[in-house]
Amino acid sequence: MLLKKIVGIFFGVLFLTFVVMQYNDPDPAIWMTIYGIAAALNFMAAFRTPRQSIFLLAAAVYIAGGIYMWPARFEGVSIGAGDINNIEEARESLGLFLCSLSFMVYIVLAKVTKHPSEKAL
Repeated sequence: MLLKKIVGIFFGVLFLTFVVMQYNDPDPAIWMTIYGIAAALNFMAAFRTPRQSIFLLAAAVYIAGGIYMWPARFEGVSIGAGDINNIEEARESLGLFLCSLSFMVYIVLAKVTKHPSEKAL
């Protein structure tokens, strides 16, 4: 399916860009790994048809991480407006939510494009 390939490549490249941007983060290995896994799953979705359970599990884990990382007080994502720790946690949380959104796209696409002759994933 062309739409799945376009979405997968778009999100894969986006998350690879996020990987590169993490080099100056205080904990780069963690975030490079998190975004690297998201990029890999999106590229896998673009060029293969993995089981939906992989995307369900990944979405749940990334949503849980986003909730866990949500700052005690949301002060936006721009530096200069508030406490840098709250801003950094908000950015990390929103990044995790974006990853989970990308995984949920494939779950929805599988439901919408499922043919009666296909077996359940």
